[in-house]
Amino acid sequence: MSTTPTLQAPPAPAAYGRGITHELAEVLERLETVRKVDRSPASDEERLAWIEQIRAVQRRADALTAVLIAEADEANSAMKARHTHLSDWLARSGQETPRQAAGVLWTGRELERRPQVRDATTSGRITVQQAKAIGDALNALPTGLDAAQRRRAEDLILAQADHTPAEKLRGMTQTILRQVAPEAENAAQRAERLAARDVRAYQRRALRFGPEVDGSMDFSGNLPVADGRRLQRMVQTVADRAYRAAKDNADRQSLLQTPQQRLADALVTVVTAAEAVERGESVPVSIPAGAAQISVLMSATDLLDRASARGLLADGTELSPGELRRLACSANLIPVVLGTGSTILDLGRTHRLAPLHLRHALGLRDGGCAFPGCTAPIWHCDAHHIVPWQEGGPTDLGNLVPLCRVHHTLIEPAPPVRGADGGLEPVDQWTVRIDGRGLPEFTPPAALDPTRSPIRRTAAHAELLFEIDAAGP
Repeated sequence: MSTTPTLQAPPAPAAYGRGITHELAEVLERLETVRKVDRSPASDEERLAWIEQIRAVQRRADALTAVLIAEADEANSAMKARHTHLSDWLARSGQETPRQAAGVLWTGRELERRPQVRDATTSGRITVQQAKAIGDALNALPTGLDAAQRRRAEDLILAQADHTPAEKLRGMTQTILRQVAPEAENAAQRAERLAARDVRAYQRRALRFGPEVDGSMDFSGNLPVADGRRLQRMVQTVADRAYRAAKDNADRQSLLQTPQQRLADALVTVVTAAEAVERGESVPVSIPAGAAQISVLMSATDLLDRASARGLLADGTELSPGELRRLACSANLIPVVLGTGSTILDLGRTHRLAPLHLRHALGLRDGGCAFPGCTAPIWHCDAHHIVPWQEGGPTDLGNLVPLCRVHHTLIEPAPPVRGADGGLEPVDQWTVRIDGRGLPEFTPPAALDPTRSPIRRTAAHAELLFEIDAAGP
């Protein structure tokens, strides 16, 4: 005799709410246990594993926070239960400003607009910052795309998010558009869009000085991106020179300065030099030649096309044809012409130290320190000779790799050691070479990986930015 299964009724709202409250309380209790436990006997591998786990928890907690806030906003919960706006209720502790609370609320609303992005965020696959950047990139797509094209765009950028930080995702609008609807924007339309963006950026330009607080003055502002990069480049170049001088002179006091402090000092140096020139006096401090120059990537075809040429700054920002022409006329532009596969022409010279133009090329090829996983910028890197200079190694792209101080020490060939039989043996250490694609690849020591399998990045920095293919931009 068969029986009909009894269908369980869904839990009452109050019981459902108590269940979620209990689960969240248990999470807090377990975090408190982890906080109090004695972690001193842990191995290095265990410590790294814990960091991975707690970061995964943090990603999911940040995303779930945004979703819960969005749901409370949709239900108007704060007004009903506390008679106040949700952003004000979020800022009630005083630990964050109402503006910050409103930013969290906005993030939650954006996540709710895109269920696929929301699910990727709440599952811990991507961070909230990546989700916000994806939203910015997708919102910038042309309004004429149909639903299928928009879904494909979302799929493509989510796939990229597995290995791409938020700031690069935000600039991928045109990369995605070329894949889902290459006909949606021709060269003339792109030039018109970028020209309109330049006008908006020019209208937003501003410089704001705050009040004096304990002997300091805060300031902020906005500049069109090309002008901002020129200022950034000049200040960074002066700061780098000061840092190198401190290293050469073993000036420990100067070496203790933070990168931000060096940048602040460099800006004052630029102002001091400008004042001396204005007064007709000898300049007490010099500004390195070419300090305000910026690199612009363009294809060989675009180099000849003055009407609708496409160029990118080293951070992936598109430049309009008009901005390209303006920069070229004022000699603030270093053109880096890319051929098939986004390869950079060899700009090497027979010098011991890499000249400025070659360091530009290294930065565009590798983005900064070339060691996989390292994020040190190019201005904090040494140009390492793969074949040492003293052994005949040239100073060109094929023999140079930018490395931060930590990884330069790791890679720099150590002198051989004397073995048990009295003979000299090479040290088991990391090595680097240029692979068949023209990119650095690193081989770990046998003690770390008995197979000595090389590790490398997936593509050149310039290729990730520009993505030239046979079809063209």
